[in-house]
Amino acid sequence: MIQIKNLTVRNFMSVGAATQAVNFDRKDITLVLGENLDLGGDGSRNGTGKTTIINALSYALYGTALSNIRKDNLVNKTNGKNMLVSLEFVVSGAEYRIERGRKPNVLKFYVNNEATVATDEAQGDSRETQDAVERIMNMSHDMFKHVVALNTYTEPFLGLKANDQRTIIEQLLGITLLSERADAIKELARGTKDAVSQEEFRIRAVVEANSRIAEQIESLRRRRVLWQKKQDSDLEYLATQYTDLTQINIEAELLAHRDLAVYSQQKTAQDAHTALVARQTAWRQKQFRDVAEFRANYDLLSHIDIAAELAAHAALVAHTHQAKNTADLEKLITRGRSDETRERAAVAKLSAEIAELEAHKCYACGQEFHDGSHTAVLENKRKTLQEAELQAVTTNVQLTEHAATLAALGALGAKPVTHYRTEAEAIRHSSELENIQKQIDAKLDELDPYAEQVSEYTEVVLGAQPVTHYDTEAKAVTHLSQVANLLQQVTAKTAETDPYTDQINDMTDQALQTVSYDALNDLNRLQEHQDFLLKLLTSKDSFVRKKIIDQNLSYLNARLTHYLDRIGLPHTVKFQNDLSVSIEELGRELDFDNLSRGERTRLILSLNFAFRDVWESLYSPINLLFVDELIDNGLDTAGVENALALLKRMSRERHKSIWLVSHRDELSGRVENILKVVKENGFTNYNTEVELA
Repeated sequence: MIQIKNLTVRNFMSVGAATQAVNFDRKDITLVLGENLDLGGDGSRNGTGKTTIINALSYALYGTALSNIRKDNLVNKTNGKNMLVSLEFVVSGAEYRIERGRKPNVLKFYVNNEATVATDEAQGDSRETQDAVERIMNMSHDMFKHVVALNTYTEPFLGLKANDQRTIIEQLLGITLLSERADAIKELARGTKDAVSQEEFRIRAVVEANSRIAEQIESLRRRRVLWQKKQDSDLEYLATQYTDLTQINIEAELLAHRDLAVYSQQKTAQDAHTALVARQTAWRQKQFRDVAEFRANYDLLSHIDIAAELAAHAALVAHTHQAKNTADLEKLITRGRSDETRERAAVAKLSAEIAELEAHKCYACGQEFHDGSHTAVLENKRKTLQEAELQAVTTNVQLTEHAATLAALGALGAKPVTHYRTEAEAIRHSSELENIQKQIDAKLDELDPYAEQVSEYTEVVLGAQPVTHYDTEAKAVTHLSQVANLLQQVTAKTAETDPYTDQINDMTDQALQTVSYDALNDLNRLQEHQDFLLKLLTSKDSFVRKKIIDQNLSYLNARLTHYLDRIGLPHTVKFQNDLSVSIEELGRELDFDNLSRGERTRLILSLNFAFRDVWESLYSPINLLFVDELIDNGLDTAGVENALALLKRMSRERHKSIWLVSHRDELSGRVENILKVVKENGFTNYNTEVELA
């Protein structure tokens, strides 16, 4: 049994610093009426703070108002601080008190008058405390708005999106309990998964360690094979070297080294002579090429007619001068023609404008022009016309003069061709020929710089190069000591032992670990069982889920039909097994928005009453019910009477404390108790007999 006892409010929304209290521990209907004296009273019911009671109740239990009001906006705007809401309630015989406030932030929770959580100055909220409150109430905030605090601010259930409807129905029918059990199993499954991961990690670490050890053993075996191959190869090489050295005639080897020294000296001298002859040949070839080049240049220049070359240079100068003058005159003529065309156009335009002005019309806009400035404008245009005509005549005369000058220059002939680039080079023609001849004579008089060295060489006939075993005579001298050293190396190499066999045996016997999968298999079986339970609790096709829906949904539909009949709504409203809702009238399927305002209100009340019955049958009875202005929301007289009759029966037979917030004064005589909510001087006061501590 959940019994909401009393609520105290200070500096909450329209309630000021004077603490207000409401006693919910009743078994009747309380009509909550407002009177706004700040608006003159006498029927002024709006803005008094009636809904503040429900918002304070919601804030005390859940830390938030019914609607999306920011928490700082819940603090009274006039006082701006020291907001505090306190609620006392009893659940299953245990007494609880919760105090929640802002500026400063406060959250205190008492169980049987003992504080469980200290004031949270930093947050004004504690997630653990809030979770404890909701666990004790066993009711979410959304369910609170559809079971306890019925109001016009909350979106009607049938106005919600399909997913939101499903969430509320699952909470109502107890399917959410499956989710809670599923969460517990998920927590266990996470632990099992972690244990599986740890065991897999351990096994993987052992396998990887064994793999690394096996790789090391294999590497040692490969090294042992390579070591054995290298030892065999070294022994074979040393034996071959020893055999080869013992077969060498050391006296003949020393004589061959002396013959090789003489041969090398003669070979060096012969190579030097050959290189000298090659350089001499290259020098002579270059001398021949230089003389041939000089003579070719001489022959080319000697055939030039220097007199004709100088005349061609003079003609080229005249041709260049004529070409420049012709180009300049053509540019002047082109520019003059353009200027003449432009000036003639200007004369024509001025003439047309003068004609307009002489006709007393404005040349710009075409309107009549008779004011005092007409004559001045006309004279100015005539003067401008004379200047333009004079300029046109001048330009025409200049064009004629330029054309005559161009005709006098005559046609431009072909450009003269010269051998030399400039006239100065042509004048130096004779001296250039003499200079080339001197270069030829000087090149022919050059002496061979290699002739003397070549003549001094005496030809030597080289025989075959002597063959030796050793590279140098010094090595041949140490032959006997090398033979003795090789014999020692063969003996030492034969005595070497394998350095890898003992390591391989030790690692094989001691380092490798045995891998066991027994613990991992046990954990995997446990995880599969937990997954099975999780699917059983969460799958939509689970028989557990279907059984809960079948049992509780039929009861919900029965209660809903009962309330629809009592409140006077002829429509058939039914929850389907997929948790969707169908609305029909005389076989015609409807949507919630097809209903009139009054019909929607009847359906909202019936649906919330049915929700409350299902919730109380599954969880726990609760003594409190708020109906905030719903009966004012489009209900006709019959609808109000039917709704009031249902509330009275609920209060009488089920001992509920029902609080009916309304603007209907005519209900005053129909209820046992009335709470006047009076707003005066900007603050709300509750007309109540509750004594404040």
